[in-house]
Amino acid sequence: MHGGPATAVVRGPDGESVVLLSGDLPEVLTDRAVRELLDLAAAILDTGELALFHTCLDALRRNGMRAGRSIEIDGAVLTVYEG
Repeated sequence: MHGGPATAVVRGPDGESVVLLSGDLPEVLTDRAVRELLDLAAAILDTGELALFHTCLDALRRNGMRAGRSIEIDGAVLTVYEG
């Protein structure tokens, strides 16, 4: 991932999945970055969640990845935050 490797994939207090990344937010998700995110997420997400996460990442790739961007697919929301 641009700026450094992903830090963790965890479950939040309500059971939602959270992917924490280190480094700067990339403007474009490369194929390699998506593979790295999916490999990391596979440690905690089940097969259905992983497929949905991949679909959300594809949508972010098409629409641009920037802080505040939210993607909703099949009731799941992927939001990009920058801190």
